[in-house]
Amino acid sequence: MTNEDLMKFPICQSCGMPLQTPDQLGKNADGTANGDYCIYCCPDGPEHMQGTLEEMIDFCAPIEVRIGVCPDEQSAKEMLRAYLPTLKRWKKGGVGD
Repeated sequence: MTNEDLMKFPICQSCGMPLQTPDQLGKNADGTANGDYCIYCCPDGPEHMQGTLEEMIDFCAPIEVRIGVCPDEQSAKEMLRAYLPTLKRWKKGGVGD
């Protein structure tokens, strides 16, 4: 699958992961699907999501390198510092604010 193909899918509004299948969707506290977040970021409701933006950057950087988005962790962290704050969870007034 190309990057262009992946851009057709909604993305997790916490980590940016493409949400390609229903089993990747996060869960609300009542167990229903949450289309804004992935199952890794939101396993039991947005109100229970933890971690800081910097922790998310540190977690995601090695993944971006492993999947070939960035050549090294430093460039991945720079990209993530610019990109993640544009997502719903990290915007002012988002989850956790």
